[in-house]
Amino acid sequence: MKINGKVVKLSGPEPLVDVLIRAGYDASGVALEMNGALVKRADMANTVVDDEDVLEVFSFTGGG
Repeated sequence: MKINGKVVKLSGPEPLVDVLIRAGYDASGVALEMNGALVKRADMANTVVDDEDVLEVFSFTGGG
Protein backbone atom coordinates (compact mmCIF):
# COMPACT_ATOMS: atom_id res chain seq x y z
CA MET A 1 0.00 0.00 0.00
CA LYS A 2 1.02 3.61 -0.22
CA ILE A 3 0.67 6.42 2.29
CA ASN A 4 1.37 9.85 0.80
CA GLY A 5 3.38 8.19 -1.96
CA LYS A 6 5.50 6.07 0.40
CA VAL A 7 5.27 2.27 0.08
CA VAL A 8 4.19 0.56 3.30
CA LYS A 9 4.21 -3.23 3.68
CA LEU A 10 1.28 -4.92 5.36
CA SER A 11 1.09 -8.51 6.58
CA GLY A 12 -2.53 -8.72 5.41
CA PRO A 13 -5.70 -6.69 5.85
CA GLU A 14 -5.35 -4.33 8.82
CA PRO A 15 -7.53 -1.73 10.54
CA LEU A 16 -6.93 1.71 9.07
CA VAL A 17 -6.43 3.28 12.49
CA ASP A 18 -3.62 0.81 13.34
CA VAL A 19 -1.84 1.57 10.07
CA LEU A 20 -2.09 5.32 10.67
CA ILE A 21 -0.72 5.03 14.21
CA ARG A 22 2.18 2.86 13.06
CA ALA A 23 2.95 5.45 10.35
CA GLY A 24 3.08 8.18 13.01
CA TYR A 25 -0.30 9.86 12.50
CA ASP A 26 -2.94 10.75 15.07
CA ALA A 27 -6.13 9.46 13.45
CA SER A 28 -8.23 11.98 15.37
CA GLY A 29 -6.32 14.91 13.86
CA VAL A 30 -6.10 14.07 10.16
CA ALA A 31 -8.25 14.12 7.07
CA LEU A 32 -7.91 11.06 4.90
CA GLU A 33 -8.51 10.05 1.32
CA MET A 34 -8.46 6.34 0.48
CA ASN A 35 -8.30 5.33 -3.18
CA GLY A 36 -9.57 8.77 -4.17
CA ALA A 37 -12.52 8.87 -1.76
CA LEU A 38 -12.77 10.82 1.48
CA VAL A 39 -12.99 8.64 4.62
CA LYS A 40 -15.03 10.18 7.42
CA ARG A 41 -13.32 10.25 10.78
CA ALA A 42 -16.24 8.28 12.26
CA ASP A 43 -15.62 5.49 9.72
CA MET A 44 -11.86 5.17 10.27
CA ALA A 45 -12.20 2.69 13.16
CA ASN A 46 -14.27 0.33 10.99
CA THR A 47 -12.23 0.65 7.79
CA VAL A 48 -9.79 -2.10 6.78
CA VAL A 49 -6.92 -1.51 4.37
CA ASP A 50 -4.89 -3.91 2.25
CA ASP A 51 -1.81 -3.86 0.01
CA GLU A 52 -3.63 -2.39 -3.01
CA ASP A 53 -4.92 0.68 -1.17
CA VAL A 54 -3.56 4.20 -1.59
CA LEU A 55 -3.92 6.70 1.25
CA GLU A 56 -3.43 10.44 1.21
CA VAL A 57 -3.23 11.81 4.73
CA PHE A 58 -3.67 15.51 5.43
CA SER A 59 -2.60 16.96 8.76
CA PHE A 60 -3.75 20.38 9.85
CA THR A 61 -1.46 22.80 11.60
CA GLY A 62 -2.28 26.08 13.23
CA GLY A 63 -0.27 29.21 12.95
CA GLY A 64 -0.45 32.85 13.27
